[in-house]
Amino acid sequence: MGMSSSPAGRPTLQRVGSLFSDWRRLLISFAWFCGVASVSFLVVFSSTPAESFRPSAEHWLLAALGVLVLACANFALAPLLIWLRAPINPFITGSLAVLLNAGLLALSADVWFDGRVDGEPHPPLWVLATLAFGNALANGAIALDDDYTFLQFVLASLRQPTRAPVTQERGLVLIEIDGLSYSHLRWAVALGFMPTVAELLSTTHALARYDTGLPSQTSAAQAGLFYGVNHDIPAFRWYDRRSRQMVVSNHPEHAAKIDARHSTGHGLLRGGVSINNLLDGDATRTLLTLSTLAPNTPRAAEHAYDDLVAFWFNPYTFGRTAVLSLLDLAREVAQALRERLTRRQPRLDRRFPSRFTLLRMVTNVFLRDLAFFAVMREMQRGQPIIYATFVGYDEVAHHAGPNSPDALATLRGLDRHLRHVLSVARFFAPIPYDLLLLSDHGQSSGATFRQRYGYTLRELVDALTRAEVYVEEQQPRAAGQSFVNALLSEMDAASDQLRGVSQRRWRRATMQVAVRTLRSRLNGAAEPTARRSDIVVCASGNLAHIYFDFGDGQRATLEQIDAAHPGLIESLVAHPGIGFVVGTTRANHVWVLGKEGQRDLTSGAVKGEDPLLPFGDVGLRAQQLLQLAQLPSAGDLIVNSTLYPDGSVASFEELVGTHGGLGGEQTEAFVLYPRTFRFPTRLVSSAQTLHQVLARWREMANGTAATR
Repeated sequence: MGMSSSPAGRPTLQRVGSLFSDWRRLLISFAWFCGVASVSFLVVFSSTPAESFRPSAEHWLLAALGVLVLACANFALAPLLIWLRAPINPFITGSLAVLLNAGLLALSADVWFDGRVDGEPHPPLWVLATLAFGNALANGAIALDDDYTFLQFVLASLRQPTRAPVTQERGLVLIEIDGLSYSHLRWAVALGFMPTVAELLSTTHALARYDTGLPSQTSAAQAGLFYGVNHDIPAFRWYDRRSRQMVVSNHPEHAAKIDARHSTGHGLLRGGVSINNLLDGDATRTLLTLSTLAPNTPRAAEHAYDDLVAFWFNPYTFGRTAVLSLLDLAREVAQALRERLTRRQPRLDRRFPSRFTLLRMVTNVFLRDLAFFAVMREMQRGQPIIYATFVGYDEVAHHAGPNSPDALATLRGLDRHLRHVLSVARFFAPIPYDLLLLSDHGQSSGATFRQRYGYTLRELVDALTRAEVYVEEQQPRAAGQSFVNALLSEMDAASDQLRGVSQRRWRRATMQVAVRTLRSRLNGAAEPTARRSDIVVCASGNLAHIYFDFGDGQRATLEQIDAAHPGLIESLVAHPGIGFVVGTTRANHVWVLGKEGQRDLTSGAVKGEDPLLPFGDVGLRAQQLLQLAQLPSAGDLIVNSTLYPDGSVASFEELVGTHGGLGGEQTEAFVLYPRTFRFPTRLVSSAQTLHQVLARWREMANGTAATR
């Protein structure tokens, strides 16, 4: 993937010239512009009276030449302006495109019809004006995701960022697709949603499956991947008995504490870059990384504000992303309406209009494009390792289902950006890069617990306990909402860096207006609560931790719970929506309680039918559950939903795509890696184990492919 470069870090003439060797995409791109120009000319001709329409061979030649000139002009307009570094914005670019098309069409019509016929212009002026606007709009749409425009002219013409010291022969780019399971990745490739990944699989890369372990969620996964340990992260949100406070993984202050507790200074991303992650992995540079955004963050890191500013004020990249965001907003509205009209199940009661409508637009397009832009700039700097997470698929899958066309379609844009990353590695990076694609967990689908039974888990626990007992539940904060908040924080800080520079005041003003607008539209995220409750229910997908406060700050045993709330445990176990309940006895034995039997996780003894039989490898699941239940912050009761005969689960949150516990594809993640790397033949059964594999691959970065 990597090639040599000039000492100054600019692409050599040989490398720039090799860009044009990809003539197939160049011709395909130019053909689209020719097609639009041809349609415009046909409309011009059809709007002319038949008696004045007597073309000769010379006229046909002029028409063909006009099509070619119109296509070339539109094809080169945006790249030329950016190459000249003209102080323009997308609106001015669009206006120039309209004027250009109007002038060329009028000139072509004048040549074709030899001026006016009977004192009237042919075709009418309103036809030319309409065509000019439509032609500019159509060509702008073609250029939105055109490789030639996006990569060859935009990235190649950007001012090269300051180079980082090159300390190794090869670099690693790791792209995490949040929530995409091994099975759903293969399904997306088979359906044609990810042609770049399909090409990699057929040429240079291999695909492997790994089991995420418990809990199957991002904070535990990233701690394991980055540091090789994820101790005492029992769920995405949990209750701290000692402080009587909620801990939520995507709250910046809590993410910073998780990071500080696990960091050793030798994390996977040391000396590299963390982009759009919960944790920083000991990276030197960060962008949109939650653990580095809290006030008084324990470990300081350099924020990549220059990448954010470069993206925000680039006339092509920002304009392109803004238009694609609006298109994605329209797509979400159409998909939500289609769900209602076709009565597709399972579906959320209210997907549109809701806060998610705008949240999807920002996470699925804006954050995606910004993160990939930053990845490519950091590759141009020669950073040794770059890790970026993309949350768009996970966000849409939560609301539409992980195997829905809505969720799988989000992978199209991500796949196109992967092709751009490969091109940057090939032509512009100062060192060769190896690309790895992976996920932190999968997702399982199914109607929610409330949709199936008419009440939530909290309401069920409340109904099964005494009237004077107060049962609390932490309302979830969407992961996408947190990354939007991270974007706003980074934009605030970046705008402060523009303070005092006169020619940058308007840039700072536009950034501040955007921050205020997004905050006003996307506010309302739940904050962790800190009130005294008798029972606290913390749901993370189809897994829930239930905490009982008996005043001593200690874990409650099964015997204590049964004595204080007679019949509660038996009723939970017997409920059709609950697959099993985990608790600890006074003798420190951890038990899994099911409807037809029980399993002692400590000794391995089984009474009746093993409750873990429906959930796959019983030995592996028993080990994972035991480790989860023995964490200091684990709930006094751990509840997992039923795995239904159709393979679905019941989320305790109002999400039809879910993860956090056991059942379905949520523990089934993947790694797409170069075939020159060696992946373990045995199943990798946790993110901690995968960390060892990734760390070994990084250490081999100074070696040759033959030694891998």
